[in-house]
Amino acid sequence: MPADELTPVQRAASYLRSLDIDGQSWITGVAINGLLAEGGDESVERAKHLVDTAVATQNDAGQLSYGPSYPIEVFSHGREYEASWELTVKKCMNTNNSTAIGHGVLDFYDRTGEDRYLDAAERAYESLLSFDRTEDGGIPHHDPDLAGIKSLWIDSVYMMCPFLARYGAAAGDADAFDEAVDQILIHAAHLRDGHTGLFRHIWVEQPNHYPQGAFWARGNGWAAAASADVLERLPEDHPKRDDLLDLFRSHCEALLPLQDGSGFWHNLVDDPHTPLESSGTLMFAYAFARGIDLGLLDEETYRRPAEDGLAAVSRVVGEEGAVNRVAGPPGGPEAPLTDTPYGQGWFLMAAAALD
Repeated sequence: MPADELTPVQRAASYLRSLDIDGQSWITGVAINGLLAEGGDESVERAKHLVDTAVATQNDAGQLSYGPSYPIEVFSHGREYEASWELTVKKCMNTNNSTAIGHGVLDFYDRTGEDRYLDAAERAYESLLSFDRTEDGGIPHHDPDLAGIKSLWIDSVYMMCPFLARYGAAAGDADAFDEAVDQILIHAAHLRDGHTGLFRHIWVEQPNHYPQGAFWARGNGWAAAASADVLERLPEDHPKRDDLLDLFRSHCEALLPLQDGSGFWHNLVDDPHTPLESSGTLMFAYAFARGIDLGLLDEETYRRPAEDGLAAVSRVVGEEGAVNRVAGPPGGPEAPLTDTPYGQGWFLMAAAALD
């Protein structure tokens, strides 16, 4: 079919399938989730290749796709963090980003029943449990042995928690469900602002401070999407289900009035002087749609904002399928707008959730 006859979703899926993203940790994980959400034969085949490569290159510690093969990004596009923070963590490695790929690993276990996928997921699960934690049990975003600090990042709740819940369902492991909920609630205790209901990016345990405290769109998207995905699989009688549900609902309620009239949210969701940004917008649309479908959110309140968000981003999908206006990695207040594999993935996930 000629490119000008394809829908934005078809163009975005085709563009994502063409990208070389093997071994890119969480970026690969979000891309896999998007391809599986789109669900066409070519997309599932491409996702399977990415998952199989990640499993084949799982490291001895259990981390998928070669493990944490690169250090934390030190930002070239703006002085977003304190210089002391950059110097402290320049050598540290992600502890939990590779479990973003675990979502796809467990999807193919569901599809095929092949034990190799469940075995890989079990090793990734055990890897998460092996790291030294914060005093209240939070799994740090980076290896504290290398960083010399323990820090919680809002990114982690999406990288870890839906995987933990899905592993709990696949393996019949009640402890994994507990861990999925506990990690969201522990991260929220430190990163959620009590006045606005929004999430900050990073908290450091010692000394207790926020080296990056802005209400970043994609950071809030990680929290909203992770909560929806965990609630989908969490047993109805789980003792902390109501706590997580209250958190999810109040977070969505806080986000709702911050949507721009264009349908987008801003890169800093509470600052209309920052750019309109696609990835956060898509994540909020996804979370709202999943919340409606699961009976957790009121359809009359949340359906239209979700549809408006997806429609806004659809207007900035290029002719070749690139989803534009995405804050580049690692994000934050001064990130340039570009197109990225995770932007493609979230577009496909939001579109599928609203289909």
